[in-house]
This record gives sequence, C-alpha cells and structure tokens, in this order.
Amino acid sequence: MSSKERIKRRKSKGKRHYHILLILFLTVIGVFFLYREFSKEGIKPVKTIKPAQPEKKHEALPKVALVIDDLGPSKKAALDILGINGSFTLSILPHETYTKWIAEEGNKRGHDVIGHIPMEAKGTFKLGKGGLYTWMTDSEIRETFAGDINSIPHIKGVSNHMGSAFTEDERAMSIPIAVLKEHKLFFLDSLTSPISAGFKLAEKQGIKALKRDVFLDDKDTADYIKEQWEKAVKIAHKQGYAIILAHPRENTIRFLKETLPKNEVKIVPLSEITASP
Repeated sequence: MSSKERIKRRKSKGKRHYHILLILFLTVIGVFFLYREFSKEGIKPVKTIKPAQPEKKHEALPKVALVIDDLGPSKKAALDILGINGSFTLSILPHETYTKWIAEEGNKRGHDVIGHIPMEAKGTFKLGKGGLYTWMTDSEIRETFAGDINSIPHIKGVSNHMGSAFTEDERAMSIPIAVLKEHKLFFLDSLTSPISAGFKLAEKQGIKALKRDVFLDDKDTADYIKEQWEKAVKIAHKQGYAIILAHPRENTIRFLKETLPKNEVKIVPLSEITASP
C-alpha cells in the first residue's frame, strides 16, 4: 500500500470516529434537555381512590308520649290542644259534655284516645260521674268502670284521674284491671301515689302497663314547666322514651307551641310505646 493510500485510509477512519463522537455528543445533549423538561413538571403522583366511607347514621330522637289529661268539660281547651302540631294522647274524662266529640275529633286527627278515670283520692275531692271508690262492691266497681270506658269512643287504654287512695287498694284496683284485660286495653298508672298497685296488678294480669315519668305542669308556672320538660328529655335519652302528663292550661299550651318545633324529641302516641318489645 502506498503512502497516499495509508493517509487516505487514516483520514476515512478519523471521519468515522468523528461521526460516532458527534452522534454520542448529540445523544447526551438530547437526554440532558429531556431530563430538564421532565424535571420541570415533576413526577405526578398516582391518584389513589379512597374506599367509600359508610354514611354516619343520625341518632334517632328519643320518644316522648305527651298525655293531655282532664279533657272533656271544655271544647275550647280541647281545640287549643288539637291546634298544636304533634301526635298526642288525649286522656278524656268519662261522661262529660264534650267527651264523645273530643274522642271523635282526636281520632280523626290521628291522636290516641284513652279514658281518664276518676278514682278516689286521699282527701275530699269531688270525682263526678263515673268515679270509682274503695267502698264500692266488686260488682259496683265493675259496672261503673265498664260504663266509663263505653262512654269514650276509640278508646285504647285508661289512666287514673286522682286515685291516690283507690290505686293503693289492691282489692278495688284489681277489678278495673280485670275489665281492661277483657277489653284488650292498656293501663297507664299516673302514679298519684308512690305505692300504687295499678302497674303491678296490670303486669300480673298480663296486660300492657305503663307508668308516668313526669308531671309537666303540676305547678302552673313557666319556669316549673321548663324544668320538668328538661327532666323528661333527660329520662327519654336515658331509657329511650318518657311519658309526660300535662293539662290543657294556658302556660302549658304556650310552652308546647314554642318548644315542640325545636325537635329535641319525637312526640309519639302511647300506643307506639306499648307496641315496643
């Protein structure tokens, strides 16, 4: 090989090396710029899908059965109560002027109807027609009591009106309890006596029996009514329900109209509580 050919071959190899180096250099430059552009955006995190959380259940409001006693003599008092939004239990005295009308009207509006049966108290109180006394014979108590419950349409149960003496007398009290069982009615003990035998006798006879938790308006003042309501709400939260006895009085009606829309509790008829296991 001549010296010219060797020089020519070296130049050819030099060009190939140059081309390879140029390609490598351009590749490195390209990778560098790609890396810079990539790093500007950063690494986007992969979105993780969180498992759906179960919806929190709202705690159910405790139940309150609001029993309005002493209905029957006054149509206006009944209309005042019927004008309040709520599912009340109307506790109606037997044989009064508006006994039947209140029972019919209350039933039409979806309220429970019970009899508020006058019973002998430990004091001189006039019971009126249909009152039950401890001095009565068994047959007299049975006949009088049957007449009382038959005077009230749509009746689902009874409570005692007064009765601090009668409800303590097991002999006397056992007669109306037996009649309630025959008619498949429940008994609400107003507990006008702390040693009333009514609830115990009713349970013994196997009929549905309830006890009053709070008298709302034993004292007819706004402060007392508020205090008793708060007591009832606490009881309802503790045991799931409370039974309040109240009367169709001006302060009571005003308080209920102001308080019930706050939805602290669920107002239910007594029959809903007796239906609970």
